[in-house]
Amino acid sequence: MNSKSFLIGLIVGGAAASISALLTAPHSGRETRENVKANAECIKNQMAELKNQLIALSNSAVSATKEGKEAITALSSDIKTVITEWRHDILPHQQNLQNEIKRIEEAIDNLEKVLK
Repeated sequence: MNSKSFLIGLIVGGAAASISALLTAPHSGRETRENVKANAECIKNQMAELKNQLIALSNSAVSATKEGKEAITALSSDIKTVITEWRHDILPHQQNLQNEIKRIEEAIDNLEKVLK
């Protein structure tokens, strides 16, 4: 396609679209400008409100993240403490069980010797 004919087609198409828009416009130019201005002001206000809401949401997310981090740190510390205490509490029982197992193994060895 020739670039000159493309450019001419583009210009003619743009002109036809402009004429068609002017002839079919539902309001006069002044009314349309007023409507656009009113809509622009409304959109500007909505965007400002949206911005404020997004800032508040961001602040809430940051706050929740900090609180969650603190809660997880405290929970982790509590779990470590409980496990340490549990290990300390079961240590005597563990040693008693090991001694009992040792006695049972010795008794089994003695029974095997007697049975041979």
